[in-house]
Amino acid sequence: MSVLTRKKPIDQLSEHALSDTGLKRVLGPWSLTAIGLGGIIGVGIFVLTGIAAATQAGPGVLLSFVIAGLASAAAALCYAEFAGMIPVAGSAYTYSYAVLGELLAWIIGWDLLLEYTLVVAVVAIGWSGYLSSVLHELGWTLPTWAQGAPGTGPGHVFDLLAALINLVIAGFLTIGIQWGSRFNSLLVGIKLAIILLVIAIGAFYVNPANWHPFLPFGFDGVVKGAALVFFAVFGYDTLTTAAEEARNPQKDLPRAVIFSLAIALVLYIGMSLVLTGIAPSSSLNNPAPVAKAFSDLGRARGHIFRIPRVAAARASPRPPRVRHATRPTRQSVPDP
Repeated sequence: MSVLTRKKPIDQLSEHALSDTGLKRVLGPWSLTAIGLGGIIGVGIFVLTGIAAATQAGPGVLLSFVIAGLASAAAALCYAEFAGMIPVAGSAYTYSYAVLGELLAWIIGWDLLLEYTLVVAVVAIGWSGYLSSVLHELGWTLPTWAQGAPGTGPGHVFDLLAALINLVIAGFLTIGIQWGSRFNSLLVGIKLAIILLVIAIGAFYVNPANWHPFLPFGFDGVVKGAALVFFAVFGYDTLTTAAEEARNPQKDLPRAVIFSLAIALVLYIGMSLVLTGIAPSSSLNNPAPVAKAFSDLGRARGHIFRIPRVAAARASPRPPRVRHATRPTRQSVPDP
């Protein structure tokens, strides 16, 4: 029984983290923050924002994000503290090993593997769907058999684009963490630029009348909206799996956790204000609320709104998170 409950001392974990493994530590504060942003900002900012506004909170969805952000910040501070104390790859698995014991750490480790497996599949499928829509806008259409997995539509046999993005990201990781980090930072930079573009263009066409009533479902709706959008402000846990790749993990990891969550919350609130300002919240209950809102504006005001509509489709998936599915394969915490 003692084998199942034995723990790895924090001092021993820290010593292992600071030992020379022969691998270069190449991740700095921005690279780590970009990993966190890649994990947090994704489809939620373009889809959940509209759905929560339409079905739960109305324009008060920004308060839903504030409440969810505060709850998420509590977990973020815990991750930041653990990351500073135990700067070892493995995330929740390592922390559980140090605090709860080997059995619970083993269970949590397998939970993480299952989580990342499902996340990789779902994100790749979502990315494939959005890229297919962009290609269709450009006049290119994939064969029916390559548009999705069996059961997702008539004639679908294989999701070609989802498989390709997994292979591309796996290739970058095989080359090395530095190339994977550069690719992730590039995608995150593009994503942030597109989100800021959408917010900036939409801000010029906000109609304050759409913000009334501000709480059509009452404060109870705001709380329900917070429960709906909570997982949209989570994902910074993925950057703690890169602890052994960081140049200064004890300082940079806690900062990256806090910075990534803070930046994401500001963008979520900005998108909430713009989206509920350019369209009535009751019209946002659809699979692509941002794209549809700008499309409706485009029909009334000209073709310039085709840019943010396509941009929303391109920025919605979050492939950077996929890269972390490989992190638990490293022997981050050696057996005692």
